[in-house]
Amino acid sequence: MAAVRDNADVIALRNLVAAELHRFPELANAWQGHGPEGHHPAVADALRTLADRGRLTIPDLETAIIQLYALLVFPHLVFSSYGTVIDDPVTDRLIISGVDMFLGHYAAAGSAG
Repeated sequence: MAAVRDNADVIALRNLVAAELHRFPELANAWQGHGPEGHHPAVADALRTLADRGRLTIPDLETAIIQLYALLVFPHLVFSSYGTVIDDPVTDRLIISGVDMFLGHYAAAGSAG
């Protein structure tokens, strides 16, 4: 999370790319793999492994990944685009409650979580 919310250079570059996509659509292709999409394979593999072990039931892996990012990463992306930083205590609460929500939603039947 620190890399998403604390690196001013990354935040500035992300905001610049977002602001200029309408003029330079090729920026989207260049940015692919450097934003959340770059972590997609590792997250997908981890979630798939948990599902294979019977810990989670994930009928749509792509949706689950986006939902996990929405709970954990996207608040920081949105707030940082307006120059606002989410402080450490709120970040901790977002992570804990976000993971709890995600696991609660995708818990396998009969799983204690």
